[in-house]
Amino acid sequence: MWLQTEKVQTGCFKPELLEVLKTVEHHYGKPIIVTSGLRAPKRNRAKQSLHTRCEAADIQIAGVSKWELAEYLRSMPGRGGVGTYCHTESVHIDIGSERDWNWRCRRKRN
Repeated sequence: MWLQTEKVQTGCFKPELLEVLKTVEHHYGKPIIVTSGLRAPKRNRAKQSLHTRCEAADIQIAGVSKWELAEYLRSMPGRGGVGTYCHTESVHIDIGSERDWNWRCRRKRN
């Protein structure tokens, strides 16, 4: 597992999340890149984010599109939430309840 920057915190990841991340690495034969791990509640947009409890990560894999990675994550049995974002190539994965989202980019109104 690689960290995108030294500011990404992963030391508190729950064993269940680490197992999911290990499975992804094994599937692709490449290390994952964690772009977001633990987040302070003050800096997090979502009030109930699993990032604030070390139960979520935003990840990438070199050479794998976010759409392909999200599709694989969504096929995993027992997985939690999987989401994609407009502004990044990272894919969210968590160990909460199963749910999906794709945040689309919105055009600015004039």
